[in-house]
Amino acid sequence: MSVTSSTVPVAADPIEPEIPAAAGQVRPARLGEELPIFCEKCGYALHGLPQQRCDRCDILQYKCPECGHHQPINTLRPAFQKMLGRIRAFGLGLWVLFKINFFGWLLFGWFGMGVEWPYRFQSVPIYQQVPAAQPGTVGPMPPAPQPTWRYSIVRRPIDFEVGMAFGLFALAFGMFGRMFLLRFRRGWAVGAVLGALVVMAASLGAWMRATVDVRSHVQYVEPLGSDWHALLLLTALTVLFGAIVVWPIWLALVHLFLPSRTGASLLEWQRSLSQPKPAWERAGPALGRD
Repeated sequence: MSVTSSTVPVAADPIEPEIPAAAGQVRPARLGEELPIFCEKCGYALHGLPQQRCDRCDILQYKCPECGHHQPINTLRPAFQKMLGRIRAFGLGLWVLFKINFFGWLLFGWFGMGVEWPYRFQSVPIYQQVPAAQPGTVGPMPPAPQPTWRYSIVRRPIDFEVGMAFGLFALAFGMFGRMFLLRFRRGWAVGAVLGALVVMAASLGAWMRATVDVRSHVQYVEPLGSDWHALLLLTALTVLFGAIVVWPIWLALVHLFLPSRTGASLLEWQRSLSQPKPAWERAGPALGRD
């Protein structure tokens, strides 16, 4: 007695029908096939394996050939990865915008300090001499002469108040500026660049004050002396000092106020910002695209 074997036709998937690709076109990847997927139990690579549909819940899943674990495919994974990438790019853009505003507005503040602090406004009345009345002259008294004013800006004395203002501002600018630029490894180089920018901004403000006032209504501008240049030099050195000492201070604060594991993770992440990426990590995106 022979048994005739009959082939039972398999119905097409009603949920995800197979879309035939036109000639010369690449079939679009299905959900779950864009990114590598690993078994949540043993870590076996499930990418490329056939997807099975559960007969009880109609959920597409992978069956791990290594441990037999049934793992549903995450249909939200590609969309979630795109959304996560966009959120990360948006956050990175906000962080870059914050840094630009931080350094831009503070350098504008240094420009304003260069405008206001080295000079002070002075007005001096100048009276014209009136010829004395001859003795025996009868008549009304001549009117009192009206003075003409001479407007000038003179140097402001560099005193303790000016030194404290520049010193405290420079120390805070160097410390916070260095912590915002942890991508660069050498703190002294960052402090030197920031100090040079501070000197340039303050000098430009002082030059702008003298130039604009002379062109408007001031007849005389007293040239700046060596005390102003010495103040700028000390300001740059203070910025450099703040950029050098902020990292040891930060280490002490992290070890003092944070738990050991949390502090170690935070410091390791901050140190990794200035370390170059290995070759395999730089080639990872290119290899993933291949």
